[in-house]
Amino acid sequence: MEKPAKYLCTIKLIDESIHPGHGKKSEPEFLSVTVFAKTAAGLPQVAKVGSILRIHRGQVKKFKDQFQLNCDVNIKGSWVLFDPIDGMTAIGKNSSRYTFVEEDKKIIGNLRKFIKTFFAKNELEGITFKEAEKKKPKDFDVVCYVLDVKQKGKVEHAKVCDATGAFKLELSENRKGIIAAQEVIRIRSAEIAQGKLKLSEYSSILRIPKEFQSAKEMLKGMKEGKLPKDVKEGMDIYAPSTESLTKLVKAPKGKEAAHLKALFGKEQLKEGEKFKVHVSVVDVGPKNPHDWICVYDKKSKKQMKLDEVFGKKAKGKLPEGMAFYYKLQLFVKDKSVKSDGNLYTLFLCTVEGKGKEFINVDLGKEQPGEEELKKLKKVYKMLTKPSQEIELCVEAVEVAGKQPVFFIVDTELLI
Repeated sequence: MEKPAKYLCTIKLIDESIHPGHGKKSEPEFLSVTVFAKTAAGLPQVAKVGSILRIHRGQVKKFKDQFQLNCDVNIKGSWVLFDPIDGMTAIGKNSSRYTFVEEDKKIIGNLRKFIKTFFAKNELEGITFKEAEKKKPKDFDVVCYVLDVKQKGKVEHAKVCDATGAFKLELSENRKGIIAAQEVIRIRSAEIAQGKLKLSEYSSILRIPKEFQSAKEMLKGMKEGKLPKDVKEGMDIYAPSTESLTKLVKAPKGKEAAHLKALFGKEQLKEGEKFKVHVSVVDVGPKNPHDWICVYDKKSKKQMKLDEVFGKKAKGKLPEGMAFYYKLQLFVKDKSVKSDGNLYTLFLCTVEGKGKEFINVDLGKEQPGEEELKKLKKVYKMLTKPSQEIELCVEAVEVAGKQPVFFIVDTELLI
């Protein structure tokens, strides 16, 4: 008869009586607990450094003069997991019920005091991406910053960096949802292969609360250090910034932002009336910045796409009497009203010079190349960052019998 399959995980434990730097040579820096279960779901899914683990009916064993803890949930053991920062409700448990008394609150409170003090002074071990590339270890631990996470099929694609380098990281389905953008994390047992960051079956990822010293030092290094080009570009695009992304060249009357719902529902609008709005950009249409660029024939007034002028040529120059202009739409949500979840469309068309300040990418007379398109792709990424909010000046265009249309004017994009 075959023995039932077992899943297991090993977790390092510390408290105020035993921890790295405790100072007593006769004691280890941490204790290990190994949790056994029949399924992966029966194991603690620890997501943060400093999480509090409570073990019931565990076993203590001695191995090579060191004590080890075992918790076998298949026999009689059980566990409960609590957040390292706040809350008295379990964030994970292997059983539907567990006991929780007043004494437990005191124990958790004391542990959190220790956690706050310890991790405010001590940084987690790890090497930088630059060191890993230079020394080429078989695997390494690293503290890094999550720039972006996107779902593609069953796999999550993340971009992570530290002050020395940036890498792409794929997270398989069983690691889905472990990390989020704008978080500091610690990766255990990573390797660099084919220019990407790779994880093994035994690798782990833990979020580091922003209150901890490791997170503070990481963010400080990203802000104050001299960053490599790929890291700086990633921070510019994905990291939230307190600086405004736009500047109103000519601010309309009134200090408060107008509500888009009221503007689009207005029955009488004066042609050319201007308003200030506060929005977040959900998407841009067309998605491909190449299609934002159009050509205008000053004599015939004809408006054309790039392909109509240049065909399939890789290089070319505008014929005499023609000029480039931008034409696109921003699909936005109103950030001046929390209760408004509607999606609105704002237009940009610089054919007559209005709104020309918005995109500061000079096209000249030559057919746009890779350099110009790269700049426009950066504009797209900056505008559509989930954390990004911008101010715009919009001008009403009256459409008889139809919903009003608003064009972006007098607004400079600071990219």
